[in-house]
Amino acid sequence: MVLCACQYQYNYIDIMNQAGTRGLQYAASKGLAVVIMEPLRGGALARNIPSTVQTLWDGAPVRRTPADWALQWLWNQPEVSVVLSGMSTFEQVEENLVSASRSGAGTLTAEELMVVDRVREAYRALCAIPCTSCKYCLPCPSGVDIPEVFYIYNDLLMYGDEKRSRMFYSWLDEKTKADQCVECGECLEKCPQHIEIPDWLKTAHAALHTDESST
Repeated sequence: MVLCACQYQYNYIDIMNQAGTRGLQYAASKGLAVVIMEPLRGGALARNIPSTVQTLWDGAPVRRTPADWALQWLWNQPEVSVVLSGMSTFEQVEENLVSASRSGAGTLTAEELMVVDRVREAYRALCAIPCTSCKYCLPCPSGVDIPEVFYIYNDLLMYGDEKRSRMFYSWLDEKTKADQCVECGECLEKCPQHIEIPDWLKTAHAALHTDESST
């Protein structure tokens, strides 16, 4: 017997990124085991919790840590086969084992699922740039990857992880970074969201650029 599986990033924020929830259900319908990676978005959903998000967790009908909420949300879905959660301390191993021991498909109530939905929206509300990655602004005459720069900057605002966001920015080709913008204004005419793209590119570069990333 040949066992087939697929693996991708999935968590309560990334329900439409990569394969998303739709991909999860489709894969399961084809008999594929689904292995979930980045259940805590590289730890971003477990640390540096914004006050607006923490208020929602504190007001939930059940008290859980942010990490436990994220893992329970995944295990609640019967299509999920395995969840890969990175752990750096023995304490985290113990916490994840306890969390897994009380998990199960369909164990979260409608009220609990609504709390997670509200938390997702609270995170998204932290995004300063309303970019939908439609890519109408591309190709940029100067080669700037505008949607990707905005995605990384919004990620910084949502999760407050400067090291992670700056690392992602450093991985961009130097020719596609925000500082390559010459403010020609071509993108302004194309953006359906009417984003002040050159101004936001300056802001993003100032926040994400480090001396290390240019060496």
